[in-house]
Amino acid sequence: MPLKSILLLLIIICNFFSVTAQEVTWEDAKLNTAKNAVYMKQDEREMIYEINRLRSDPPRYAKLFVTIQLKNALEVYKEDGRGDSSYSITTSYQDNKISSVDTNWHFSNEEELHALQTLYDTLMHLKPLSILQPDEGIYKACIKHAKNRAAAGSFDHIDTDGTWPWDRILKYSPRMEEGNENLAMNGNAPVRIIVMQLLNDANIDGYGHRYNLLDAKWTHVACYATRPPLMESKWWIQNFGKIKANEPKKKVLKATVR
Repeated sequence: MPLKSILLLLIIICNFFSVTAQEVTWEDAKLNTAKNAVYMKQDEREMIYEINRLRSDPPRYAKLFVTIQLKNALEVYKEDGRGDSSYSITTSYQDNKISSVDTNWHFSNEEELHALQTLYDTLMHLKPLSILQPDEGIYKACIKHAKNRAAAGSFDHIDTDGTWPWDRILKYSPRMEEGNENLAMNGNAPVRIIVMQLLNDANIDGYGHRYNLLDAKWTHVACYATRPPLMESKWWIQNFGKIKANEPKKKVLKATVR
C-alpha cells in the first residue's frame, strides 16, 4: 500500500475514534433495552444499545459517524485512484445450461467510496425504525451457532448440521416467525466500529449486513461475542427476529427524531 494511503488510513481511524469519544451524550434509556438482560455480557448489551441508536435516528447516525469516513474515503480516492484490483466470476444459467460467464472487476478505493456514499444517502432518507428488544431464545441460537462453528474451526452462517440462521432462531425462539444473522470479526474493536463495519459492507454484494441492521420488520435481537481457542479475532454474532403477529409482546418503541 502506498505511504499516502497508509497515512490517510491512520487519519480515518484517529478521526473516527475522536468522533466516537466526543459523542458521549447520546444516552437514551428507552434505547438501552438490553440493560437488564443479565444472560448477556456487558459488551453484548452495549451492542444492542448501539444498534438501537442507529435505528432510532438514522440521519443523526450518518452525520455523526459516516460523514467523516466518507470525507476521508474521498481523499484516499483522489490521492491514490481506484485502488487495488480484484475480480469475481458470475455464472448465469438458462434452462439449466450456462448462458454466460462474466468477469467482474473490483477496485478497493472505489468500492469503499461507493459503499460509504450509498450508506450516507440511505441513512439520511430513513425514518426511525422499530427499537429492538432482547430475546433469550435468540441468544441461545447465537451460542449454539458459535459453539458449532468453533468446533469446525471456521466462521460461517451454516452449521455443520446444515441449519441456517432462521432455522436456529425459530427453533430456540418459537415466538419468532422470521430471522436472519450478521457475522463479524475485527479483533477487539469497540461495538461502534463493528456496527460501522457491517453498515459499510464494502465488497459485499447487495450490502446484506447493512440491510439486516436496517430492516424495519425486526422486533427482537440478540448479540453474542466470543473468542474461540486458537482464533486471533473475536467473533460477533448478531441475530434478528420478527415476533409472530399473534404472540403477546411488549410495546415496540419508536424513537422521535429531534
